Amino acid sequence: MRIGIFTKYIAKSLLTFFLGVLGILTFVIFMNQFIRILDMAMTYGTSWSWVASSLLNVLPDVFCLSAPMAFQIAILLTLTNMSEHGELIALRAAGFSFKEIIRPLLICAVSLSVILVIMSNWFTPRSYKRLLDRRAEARSKITKVNLEPKTFLNLGEWDLYLESLDKHTDVARQIHLIKRNDEGALSTKVNAASGKVILSDTAIGLQLEDGQMQRLDEKDPTSFIAANFDRYVMSISLLKEQFRRLRVGEMSTTKLLRRMRQLPLDQETINEYRTEISMRNVLALSPIVLLFVSCPIGFSFGKRTNKGWGMLCSVIIIFTFYLLMTLGLSLGKKYGWIAYPGPWLPIVAGIFAAKYLWKKRLNI
Repeated sequence: MRIGIFTKYIAKSLLTFFLGVLGILTFVIFMNQFIRILDMAMTYGTSWSWVASSLLNVLPDVFCLSAPMAFQIAILLTLTNMSEHGELIALRAAGFSFKEIIRPLLICAVSLSVILVIMSNWFTPRSYKRLLDRRAEARSKITKVNLEPKTFLNLGEWDLYLESLDKHTDVARQIHLIKRNDEGALSTKVNAASGKVILSDTAIGLQLEDGQMQRLDEKDPTSFIAANFDRYVMSISLLKEQFRRLRVGEMSTTKLLRRMRQLPLDQETINEYRTEISMRNVLALSPIVLLFVSCPIGFSFGKRTNKGWGMLCSVIIIFTFYLLMTLGLSLGKKYGWIAYPGPWLPIVAGIFAAKYLWKKRLNI
């Protein structure tokens, strides 16, 4: 009975600190992405639905990055708060062992790690892929198409000029179109006395009347082939063809393993795939390791210790963890034989650090 009440109490305290810190860290990291997405939306003239979709696809990656840090900070804040109010001393005096005190924290750590394993290996890569697809979609569209008279408008391979335009009827006068080849030289000219210009999200439709077309002769580049027309209908696409290279971060762990088995990849790419798989699982399992490193430190705090010491210790632990992981990633990408174990360096170091801290704590 007492264990059930205590478990609920400490779990509630941990969850309160975790959600508070998670909200702050998520907001800070999310704002950076928000500014970048909003800047792209302004540059390419995308819709608000594109912005909302992109922001939603950013959230899983932000959560996977901020959750381990928020959990580690929440652990030390919880233990510091209990020490500050003398609750840890009271629990020890009441016969609670360190194992019993840690049990609810460990349950929370394991639960978070399970969520992170699923998200990091499968859910987050898919969201990241959708985000990159949305960005490629925005970049592939010619944006900010304002049909203004007496202005040359670049439409990719075409330049459009309108002497006058009635925006109510879409009727234009003196329409001139110029097309250039890959070398930038003039290849096609279209002139029309009048016509109708219809603008859509993906193309500009032109219904030209009483005009002439001049096209560069492929056999003789120094001469043009000309033809007059009474009526000519054409469409200019506002979409640009783009090739997007598949990134490692947008492939699920299952897909990375399958590509390594089925495709002839160079050693550098294989190392990148292996370190990516390891890094995802290191981040997912980090709450458990950080728990065992943080608890003996938190149990060492006295009654007069304030939460500032908990925050300071958290910053040091998080900085050391990510520093070791970065070092492991660099070594893994450079040396193929440690591509898998390299990113696990902070986990191994954390296990030894936890063993040392617990031994020192239990011998006091």
